Amino acid sequence: MLAVGIAIVLARMAFDGRLSWLDDGAAPSNTAATTTDSGIPQRPADAFALTVTYVFDGDTIEARMPQPNDIVPTTDAIRIRLVGIDTPEGTPTPECWADEARAHLSTLLPEGATVWASPGQEWRDRYDRLLLYLWTDDGRFVNHELVAAGDAEAIKVGQNDAHFALLGADEESARAASAGQWGVC
Repeated sequence: MLAVGIAIVLARMAFDGRLSWLDDGAAPSNTAATTTDSGIPQRPADAFALTVTYVFDGDTIEARMPQPNDIVPTTDAIRIRLVGIDTPEGTPTPECWADEARAHLSTLLPEGATVWASPGQEWRDRYDRLLLYLWTDDGRFVNHELVAAGDAEAIKVGQNDAHFALLGADEESARAASAGQWGVC
């Protein structure tokens, strides 16, 4: 009976694509983050660390890799766009709430801080910025924190929609509570 149960579980995992790594001998990719009880994704096991060097605005930072990898093949400073969110623009003329969104991101990711990153389905945007989901060193999901505070709206960027349902719900809650830009702008 136990063997039948195990066979059923393995068959379901294979059907879902969670055992595809067995076919080529490669280790499994753990890009899907587990979630907390509130549905907020925890940092994925295969997230990689970067060091924040500058915060441009509420949804774009500059960071460096300590060691290059397949996604970031350099230790030079790179621009990163937080995928799935959009904050008010700070230039050329600051839009309403742009300064506050940048300040919140600077608080979450101050210069010199370690940030953990995981890519979506599409890694780069039309400006050649890396499109990444980010977690603070203490495990907070940065993209979610900004939307939940009313600093950003949820957007779909290409096929990068893994967390769109959460971010969309965060935006609805922030709007309903008149949080951040939704109460001022």
